[in-house]
Amino acid sequence: MSFFTEFVSLPIDWNTLLYGTGLAAGVASVFTHEHPTEAVDLNAIKNRIAELEKSANRSLEQNDELAGLYTTWATELYDEAADLDEIVALFAKAEALLQATLAQGDDTVARQQLGNVYLNWAVTLNDYDELPAAITCYLNGIDTLKPLDDSGDGDAKFDIAGMRLNLGIAYHELGNYEKAKDSLQESLVAYRAVEKIGVAETRFFMAKVSVQQGHLLSDMGEPLDAIVDAHNRAMRLFVEVIEDLQEFRLERDLANVLLDRCVAFYEDWLDREFASAEEKNQKIADILVDVGRGVELLDKQNQEGNELARFDLFHGLVFHGKVLCDTERYAEAKTVLDRAITEFTDLCEDEEDDMFLMQMAMAYASRAVVQMGLGKKDLSQQDCQKGSELINKLLQSEDGDDEDIQALKEQFQAMLEQLKK
Repeated sequence: MSFFTEFVSLPIDWNTLLYGTGLAAGVASVFTHEHPTEAVDLNAIKNRIAELEKSANRSLEQNDELAGLYTTWATELYDEAADLDEIVALFAKAEALLQATLAQGDDTVARQQLGNVYLNWAVTLNDYDELPAAITCYLNGIDTLKPLDDSGDGDAKFDIAGMRLNLGIAYHELGNYEKAKDSLQESLVAYRAVEKIGVAETRFFMAKVSVQQGHLLSDMGEPLDAIVDAHNRAMRLFVEVIEDLQEFRLERDLANVLLDRCVAFYEDWLDREFASAEEKNQKIADILVDVGRGVELLDKQNQEGNELARFDLFHGLVFHGKVLCDTERYAEAKTVLDRAITEFTDLCEDEEDDMFLMQMAMAYASRAVVQMGLGKKDLSQQDCQKGSELINKLLQSEDGDDEDIQALKEQFQAMLEQLKK
């Protein structure tokens, strides 16, 4: 998965997004229907549901209304992080009513509504980490909306493209890379088709598909050129959206893709045989220029009040410091890592998130090497001890057997042994 986390929302007048990928994060949905912007009177909804449920001879229109109320109630419970079984039961009731309507003859409104039920149901299962069940709901949603898609319905095309995008993420998370690859490509093709009928936000989603393709191709061990092509396409699309809509918050997304591309280059070039050390150093120097650009964009967004950019800025600084450390530019590395450690310590304390703990441990590991390079053994030992404390926390978590955690533990142990000599 990506080195950088992403939790992004579109401008307020666009459909709401829930989006997440990360170093150690569970999958979250890229695409969902917008929720009502006005406050929902849940008591009124429950009263109307009770009234309709008591009716012995409901019309098809009343059944459709009841299904909609069940869906609204379910999404409200989802927003409140309620018990999954309670939410699923409401979606299942809505599904049964709409299926009954369709059994009496095709009904465009009921079909659209059922597609909406499956989409929101799947999003909920995604975010409760029930991925196999979410996949089933996405597939049901696609099958339900396909007749409308085939007839040229733009909304159905848009929904199907989004569900294929989420399918690709879920398959990726489950390790089914080939299905993930197919789903993401189908999503990209579908969004291109939607764009032709004039839905402006499709470029944003095509950028998101491209980001996911870059992550997937990296995990599949595909050639660097293919990974970079996906990152480049994502960046071009983000730039277009930023420039056309003056939506500068998306500079955060652009910066993250740029940094992801730098990670891909760096990991490839560390293992590649170059004709000379000078050539390798020049390649890595080029990476550092782009890393600096990405960090600057995130710093700008952070200063402008984009709270989500702060998390990404922390990750960007840790990576920047690591590259500087690995290239023995110790003085510069220390400046960057000092900032990452001192300015963002609260992320670990407040969030107690394994991902942030791991990144902070990596920052301490890099700075320990820097302190050794600068001849400051006592400070290096202090950083090793602080990093080891974070690793011990991680070892007690559910991700404690992760290979990266174990490798970092061994690195700290080796450095401490070396410092004793």
